[in-house]
Amino acid sequence: MPRRLSGYSTGELGKTRGRRHASVFSSATKLCVSGARRWARLVTGLPQHEASGLEIVVSELVTNALGHSASGEPGGLVTVRIAFLDISRIRIAVTDSGPKTFGRPGFPDWSGNCPNAEHGRGLTLVQAFSRRTGVIGVRGEPLTVWAVIDRADLRRQ
Repeated sequence: MPRRLSGYSTGELGKTRGRRHASVFSSATKLCVSGARRWARLVTGLPQHEASGLEIVVSELVTNALGHSASGEPGGLVTVRIAFLDISRIRIAVTDSGPKTFGRPGFPDWSGNCPNAEHGRGLTLVQAFSRRTGVIGVRGEPLTVWAVIDRADLRRQ
């Protein structure tokens, strides 16, 4: 189960401006990604036809954190934060554990330059479901990758 962060709400967000929720997920469990998806659906209380898009964004951001940072190493953690900016817009932010122990520190590539590759399309998919996306942090430190989705867009997907 995820570990709740203090200072954040504990129940359903209620779809009101300013409500936020955060939990930390351990990479030690194979259910990290699916657990984060389930948690996001639960705390937002979105109907299934809207929650599907939210779950895709959460899945891709958590999967990237696990694959490209120390979050995927033993003892690694992923922090997922969700906030209603207003009744329609929701910000999802995923913070990793910093760079991998070995190798060059990476930085998210939003270009989507590899359409036929087996990997590398996750952030392109996140952009397709989002109004805005971005990264907070600097190479070599923990990074927070975020996306703002609009519930009206999710209804049309």
